[in-house]
Amino acid sequence: MRNLFISVVASVVVAWLTCNPAAASEDESSVTDHLHLGGYASVDAQTHKGDHATARLHELSLFLVWDAGGRLRLFSEIELEKPLIWEEGGSINSKDAYLDIERLYVDYDVTGALTARGGRFLTPIGRWNVVHAAPLVWTTNRPAATERLFPMGINGAMAYGTLPTGEGSFDYALFGEMVRDQTNENNEPYFKNTRGLRLAYNGIAEVGVTLTEFEEDTINHPRYRMVGLDFSKSVDGWEFSGEAYRRFKRNGSEDKSGGGYLQAVAPLGNRWYAVARVENLRLPETGNDGRWLVGAAWRWRTNQIFKLEYAGGRDSNPYMPRGVAASWAILF
Repeated sequence: MRNLFISVVASVVVAWLTCNPAAASEDESSVTDHLHLGGYASVDAQTHKGDHATARLHELSLFLVWDAGGRLRLFSEIELEKPLIWEEGGSINSKDAYLDIERLYVDYDVTGALTARGGRFLTPIGRWNVVHAAPLVWTTNRPAATERLFPMGINGAMAYGTLPTGEGSFDYALFGEMVRDQTNENNEPYFKNTRGLRLAYNGIAEVGVTLTEFEEDTINHPRYRMVGLDFSKSVDGWEFSGEAYRRFKRNGSEDKSGGGYLQAVAPLGNRWYAVARVENLRLPETGNDGRWLVGAAWRWRTNQIFKLEYAGGRDSNPYMPRGVAASWAILF
């Protein structure tokens, strides 16, 4: 179903480019000038407690952007996930590789404060989910709460914008799923019928709240309402951030699923940074579990980062592995 939805979006894009009078008036070289290519890649190595060591070319991601400077913008992100992996005691293979259309959407500026988006996009829940590319985050391991509690991407529509408010600004996003995603990748939880609202204030600090509703495709198909809070604050080169989520079942039955994290990043000099994080994840099938993480990151160039970290804790959750991890990522 995702492929059908993406095909429809792509068809609309092609039709607009070929039939719109403004677009048709441009010659081929002019259209090409409005196309921008980019992307990122990352490699990592990990050794977890009670498991084999692994090393892999984790992802290759390609961005394609079309922007003629008008109201319409097109964006796509295609990822090749896990193209190569080596496991201790084995050989290099590509058995887990797959191609994923992470994003494919059209943005149309209705007014200066309102933009309409249609297609496949990252669900605007919290901070990490929207800015999760390996070169842009401080750790190899992603906080478990940001990938197990809610849908990370949807096929649908969104209205969003920014409003100035004194010395800061106010962001909003209203979103909803239109076509079900029937692709379950990398053992990710499968959610459907998603809709929600995100509000955020950017001033002395960045503070956001997200209200969402969605259904999980498991036994009894539980439908959740979820509240999320997030923040980010920078002080003298230090960076503090965090997210917290709490889910409630709509039928009123008892449910304690939720989680979150708190993270601090401190500058050490010569483009080195120390990173520390504590996090928690609470799910019906695994119960309550937490882990801590300490590490270092070296941003030796503005578009490249090397990370080394250790994650520990008392218990072991399959979604929160403990052990040593290192990675290198480049944005191009």
